[in-house]
Amino acid sequence: MIQRVQSIYLLLSLIALVFLSIGTDVFVTEVSQEGQFDMTNYGNVYGVQTDINLQGELSDENLELLKQATGKVEITEEMKGIPSYYFPFYSITILLSMLTVVVLLGYKNLKRQLKLGRLLFVLNFLLFGAAIALYYLMKGSTVPESAEYVTSAQLSFGFYCIAIALAFSFLANIGIRRDIKLIKSIDRIR
Repeated sequence: MIQRVQSIYLLLSLIALVFLSIGTDVFVTEVSQEGQFDMTNYGNVYGVQTDINLQGELSDENLELLKQATGKVEITEEMKGIPSYYFPFYSITILLSMLTVVVLLGYKNLKRQLKLGRLLFVLNFLLFGAAIALYYLMKGSTVPESAEYVTSAQLSFGFYCIAIALAFSFLANIGIRRDIKLIKSIDRIR
């Protein structure tokens, strides 16, 4: 049964969390030096993966930088999908997706639905804060502080999925509160 607008909000929040759970990148950092190498780090819910593409003979400083970034002893000409950091955020996004389904299907008990909806919002907010903190942490650890490197760091679609899930869980809570208020006013009229 489609309840009202909060069901649509919860479905949109669920879709955003599912997109995040399948491995959509949250942030991407790129480090390169002309004629030497290109290194790209992809951060998603499974961790941080590194891609390296060598363009010429590496200097000792660049070789040490790449060894430190990848944790590998030997650097080959093209390396794809090297796991640099691992953190199990996929389990958190799966749990948030299941909680969203429970909130969506709990329309018969509005007080419990509101409590679980608030819990969903708080957990989404914590995930949003953790994503921002990890972005700055990984940006600082993967991008060297030197003028000879061309560096860039940007947030990707996965970060916006987290923001969408946060916003729609908040809007769903507003809709649930409106339903509770409507039912109380109808009970007063009777």
